[in-house]
Amino acid sequence: MIEIRNLTKTFGETKAVDNLSLTINPGIVGLVGHNGAGKSTLFRLLSDVFTPDAGEILVEGKPHNLPETKARVFFLSDDPYCGLTDNYKDVYRFYANFYPIDFEKYVGLLDTLHLPKKGRVGNYSKGMKRQLFLALSLSVEADVYLLDEAFDGIDPLALDLIKGEIIKLGENGKTVILSSHNIASLERLVDRFILLYKGKLSKEGTDEDMGESLVKYQGVFANEVKEEDFTKLGLRVASFKKVGSIYHVVFSLNGKEEPNIEESLKPILWEKVAIDPDEVIALQMRLAEKEADHE
Repeated sequence: MIEIRNLTKTFGETKAVDNLSLTINPGIVGLVGHNGAGKSTLFRLLSDVFTPDAGEILVEGKPHNLPETKARVFFLSDDPYCGLTDNYKDVYRFYANFYPIDFEKYVGLLDTLHLPKKGRVGNYSKGMKRQLFLALSLSVEADVYLLDEAFDGIDPLALDLIKGEIIKLGENGKTVILSSHNIASLERLVDRFILLYKGKLSKEGTDEDMGESLVKYQGVFANEVKEEDFTKLGLRVASFKKVGSIYHVVFSLNGKEEPNIEESLKPILWEKVAIDPDEVIALQMRLAEKEADHE
């Protein structure tokens, strides 16, 4: 278990992480948020690459910066170190200075991913390089895995294999925290999501938790309507778009009654429709941004 208490990290006048408190239990967790939300900074704080300005981090009840604790937390950055002349064995040797690594598993994953063992890793494509470092990460013996932009550039076949290995880690009681710009790649993989916005916790929970306050409607109106027409009625609009003559609007209820707009906006057609589960996290990210802009 990871406990984050009042964690703050500032760069100049920017608070990359802002008084963040959070508990992360074992399992597979998706860390999401727009660029600048504080995801990479949080990873670097958890792995003791950065020192917090305030607050504390405990891993299994112990300070995260103790040598014995750091040895159990593996961090794969979005741009991992690789020497200009390194081959796959050199990469292994470098990281083996800091972590116990199952070399046979590492080589087996490289073979399964059909990665070449000859030549310099620096000459690999972006996706191939990412696959190699993920193979290495999944071969490390750790308790906590921090994988920043884990699936960037990974092709679908390799992604399925890597997801399978990550699921095994979660089933074995490990903590895997994944960040990714591709939200869809995290769907149906992670047990829960953590949504950051400007260094603060915006929302956390399972897919169902994230989506329980959202409702989606589609409608047709005789006259043009705007998003402001709904917000003037006291409704929280997470998404508003028009496709052809049909309006698609998602509201965040948060305990409020579902929208009744028949009298005020007089729609020709107004019906509730299901939200695609793949939309939920993106909708919550958009809602966090909209609400922050109005603060």
